[in-house]
Amino acid sequence: MLVVYAEAFGRDADPEEFSLEAIIAHERGHQLLARHPRLTRNLPSTWSGVTEEIVASLLGSLIVEAEKDQQDLVLKAMFEAARQGLDRDRTMFMLAELRAILEKVL
Repeated sequence: MLVVYAEAFGRDADPEEFSLEAIIAHERGHQLLARHPRLTRNLPSTWSGVTEEIVASLLGSLIVEAEKDQQDLVLKAMFEAARQGLDRDRTMFMLAELRAILEKVL
């Protein structure tokens, strides 16, 4: 079951916010991390909440169809990584590589 709060619908109407599809795709990314056999088998069982947020956003970017939503979710992952003090250029490369790996796994 997925609960979507009314606030998400309001945010969907704002072009500066994530679309409802992107929000749902990000949450689906969390579900995949917890339940997808190939992911649970190949990813660490314990990791930080920040790492999970980054990977959930990258998975969400693979789920959504709209290019803007894909970009928004990759940027969300980038923002989370930057907040941890990671180098911007190196992080962009690592996230692109991780996204490509996740795409192959799915």
